[in-house]
Amino acid sequence: MTWRRGSLALAGLLLAAVLLVAIGRHERRSEAHRELRGFRIVQRLIGPLDSRTLSGFRVLPGFDCLTYRRGANVLALELCVDKEGRVVEAIDRRTYNRRIWSLRFDPSASTDRVDRAEVDRLLRRMEAR
Repeated sequence: MTWRRGSLALAGLLLAAVLLVAIGRHERRSEAHRELRGFRIVQRLIGPLDSRTLSGFRVLPGFDCLTYRRGANVLALELCVDKEGRVVEAIDRRTYNRRIWSLRFDPSASTDRVDRAEVDRLLRRMEAR
C-alpha cells in the first residue's frame, strides 16, 4: 500500500508540474499578444517612421527609441526597437495616464518588426550616432 501511495503522489506531482508549465506558457503567449496589440496601436498613430512628427530619440543599451510629437507634446508617442528590428516597447503619452506596452523582458517574443536600417538612418539624421 505504501508503494502505491508513493506512486500516486509522484504521479500527482508530475501532473501538477505539467499543468503549471502549460499555464505559464499560455500566460506568456497571452501577455505577448497584449503587448503586440499595443505596439500596433502606437505604430498606426505614428504612421511612417520618417513622419514629419518625428521629434527625438533615446539610444539605450539593447534598443533604440524614436519619439513623435502630437501638438505641444514632443514625447507623445515612442517606439523602441532592438538591434534586429523587433519592436520591444511602445509608449503613448498623449494623456496624463500614459500607456506603456513592453516586451523588454522578452524581446524574442515580439513578432512585430520595423526596418532597422531606416531606424539607423533616422538616428544618424538626428545625429544620435
